[in-house]
Amino acid sequence: MFSVERNLRGHHGTITSLAFSPNMKQLISCSNDKSIILWGLQQKMKAFRFTGHTSSVSDVCFAPAGNLMASCSIDGSLAVWIPNITGESTFWKGHQAAARSVAFTPDGRQILSASDDKTIKLWNVHKSKFVASFNSHTNWVRCTRPSPDGNQMVSCADDRTIKLWDLKSGDCIHTFYEPKAQGNYVEFHPTGTCIGTALSNGVVKIYETRMRKVLQLYEIHNGPVHCLSFHPTSGNYLITASQEGTLKVLDLMEGRPSYTLYGPKGAVHSVKFSPDGGYFATGGADNEILVWKANFSPVLDVADTSSNKTSIKTKIRPSIAGGLQGVDVKKIVASSVTEDRQDIEDASVNSKRTSSIDELEISKKTMDMQISDSHEKTGNANKTEREKRLEIIIGDLVSQVDVLTNTLLALEQRVTFIEDQQKENLGTGIFSNGE
Repeated sequence: MFSVERNLRGHHGTITSLAFSPNMKQLISCSNDKSIILWGLQQKMKAFRFTGHTSSVSDVCFAPAGNLMASCSIDGSLAVWIPNITGESTFWKGHQAAARSVAFTPDGRQILSASDDKTIKLWNVHKSKFVASFNSHTNWVRCTRPSPDGNQMVSCADDRTIKLWDLKSGDCIHTFYEPKAQGNYVEFHPTGTCIGTALSNGVVKIYETRMRKVLQLYEIHNGPVHCLSFHPTSGNYLITASQEGTLKVLDLMEGRPSYTLYGPKGAVHSVKFSPDGGYFATGGADNEILVWKANFSPVLDVADTSSNKTSIKTKIRPSIAGGLQGVDVKKIVASSVTEDRQDIEDASVNSKRTSSIDELEISKKTMDMQISDSHEKTGNANKTEREKRLEIIIGDLVSQVDVLTNTLLALEQRVTFIEDQQKENLGTGIFSNGE
């Protein structure tokens, strides 16, 4: 039922995110090596490497039309790219701490970003303009995704909450509380009526957005679940990726895990279905991307059997399943596939970098990135593989120190604020006694 079709190698660090292009001709990936690679999935198509972020690239996505890509980085920057060899892009400082998540809204006009600065921000793509900020979380925001109709969004954070938002009003509609673990990833079901949540304690939950309750719960992994992906056309299946290096295929109609997939060598950080649901891609700590072929049978709506059209009907029933014991789960090991050695060309750097101030329109400043990029390439030509890896590790450590510094500053500001409040209250009390 599942087989590995391609094995893509080109990154020199952990792969953090993946996305198929809407026409399924290309696949985009990002990594801790600070780069983005646009892979050609058809014969004789070249792969292109995009650089510009100064730290690990944490998330990447395609616009619904496929004409743009967006990325975010631990350095707090956001970028929009044109997916071709010219490498045209626009960068801006979107957050005051590490940016963890980026996603286009369904109309392709706006971008959502989430960050360790505890905020979610909404941006206008074409005008490079700040639109709104969502500030209800009290700890690092790990992920945010819009609903299929674009009216809502969902987010998860280290404060152990899953929040459902109204994108138009900016209000938090509902908060789901997780007492045992924080969410690492969230995603809407294709129908928009459910939310899938990957938790750090190895649990996957499906929330119903209308009744606002847990619909399904799966205790299926021995370590943190990093990512999940719903089957886009039927919505009847869900694939999860975990720290333990396995993938789980969940049958949402039956309410149980059906398959365990083995293939990646190490933690799996990203999994993503293709737009037609015929393939899915995985990437993680082994620096490799596996493209899997999947054959899922659609569920036909009995009411439409008289017509020639196939109608997909999803029936997700309440379920609590423990996939680690007592459940019959088929195990599938990925067959060995010859490494797909694509020639990766560096996309020409033609970028605009802009600086942003919170809740103000971004002021545009043009920067010549070609000179600095050419110097970087010349210096890297003589570096050994070991030196490159050391640079990546050092860069990640520097980013983590920056995040800790920003956190300490925020704590200091909060302590100062609390002290000022106490002084005011004390002064008010003394004044009242004096009267």
